[in-house]
Amino acid sequence: METINFTSIKHTMKKILIILIGLLFLNVLSAQKYTSNYIKDANKVGIEWWEQVNNGKYEVAYTKFSSIIKDQVDANAWANQMSILMNEVGRLKERKVVNTYFKNSLEGFGDGFYVIIEYEVKYSKTRNHRENLVLKQSDNFEWEILIWDYTFQGLKE
Repeated sequence: METINFTSIKHTMKKILIILIGLLFLNVLSAQKYTSNYIKDANKVGIEWWEQVNNGKYEVAYTKFSSIIKDQVDANAWANQMSILMNEVGRLKERKVVNTYFKNSLEGFGDGFYVIIEYEVKYSKTRNHRENLVLKQSDNFEWEILIWDYTFQGLKE
């Protein structure tokens, strides 16, 4: 009759459990690393996009839009609207990122890689100006502008 060494089995099970916990921990760290990279890359695209807008390069900025926005408005109409808007808000004084976060799904758009960026902005003709971008990673692994919006309380006198 064979005897079972429960101490040895218990010791082996502990080793397996430690290895599994270690692998899970490495997976979490890896996901955090990629999320940080996504946020960094999307922030870079966002800053470049706003620079193009603030320098009147509306046609170039338009190329960074997702097909969803491009399907809603053509480049010329958007450039005209932006020119009017930028004249209304005035000269950019300062833009500061106040919040950035990653989401793997967005209501109304489904699963994907999304980065939301919130800015506090100072223009020469507005007060309490906020701007927001939602970027989505395309099938070509490029960050595109999915949503952009702004709010301000009023024009300066």
